[in-house]
Amino acid sequence: MLNVEGAVRFLLDRSESQCCCPRSLLHFVTLTGMKEEEEQSKERDMTTSLEARLASLAVRFQEVERSIAKLRHTLHGTPNASSAAAATVTPTAAAKYRDPSDLQELQPCARDTPEVAALRKWCLKHGLFSARFRWVPSDYYQQSLQWRRDILEAPSIYHLCKSIVLENTHCTHTDCSHRENSRYYIAVFPYTERFDDRLIMRFVMNMNKGMGKKKFNFRLADPQKALQLTGFGHGAVAPLGTTEEIPVIISDRIAQLSPPLFWMGGGHVGCKMCVDVAEFLQVIRPFVASFTSPLPVEELELLVD
Repeated sequence: MLNVEGAVRFLLDRSESQCCCPRSLLHFVTLTGMKEEEEQSKERDMTTSLEARLASLAVRFQEVERSIAKLRHTLHGTPNASSAAAATVTPTAAAKYRDPSDLQELQPCARDTPEVAALRKWCLKHGLFSARFRWVPSDYYQQSLQWRRDILEAPSIYHLCKSIVLENTHCTHTDCSHRENSRYYIAVFPYTERFDDRLIMRFVMNMNKGMGKKKFNFRLADPQKALQLTGFGHGAVAPLGTTEEIPVIISDRIAQLSPPLFWMGGGHVGCKMCVDVAEFLQVIRPFVASFTSPLPVEELELLVD
């Protein structure tokens, strides 16, 4: 903003030293004063405009607040049946539900045998939605782990797992009704690991404090008995969807896999199934135990099973 008083003093001093015309001085002062008044007028207009806008916003904000309060009153005062029902659905249940038609991997496949088709249905029914199935060449088990990894597009050979049916021949029970002391278990572990029956025995013994060592003797179940219990033949055993409900023990190596998924038997010797580790743990509720040791590299290269 121009300072009129300062400008006048400056021009007076200058006019005296340089003999400027007083009329010119008067004209300059007049123009300067007009500009100052014009700028002040603009500032007043801007202030008025800003105040008006703020007032308008305040009114609109109050209207929004009143609308929200009215809506809350309506919702809390007259709840309808649908809102009450929705309140009983937990976020977990809502998030877990998925439309079966969206799960293409679990839809019927023309190539499926009855066992594989039943597994797909089991996964849909029990919420194992991460499951996906792959049919493999007939010479699958004659190939190396690296070849199998590539066929399945698995992250590594450590993600390829097998399931075996174990029997505690000294068990005091004759069936699988006692989860912590079952006569039969399905053990799941990576092909890259060596199974150790002594570690399995120690794990189950720890769940049965006070029982003597003579009550435990684990071995592979008879193939016919395994088929009867699971409904799956050799090379096709899956730790789910079995004929009889059998407790499952998975290796802690599987729980540590990254990315967290693993491949296993899919109900037929020519079909493999992949599942998410966390979802498998949630749905199957297996025991997780350390009952294996890593195979030497030279054995892995020669492994055919």
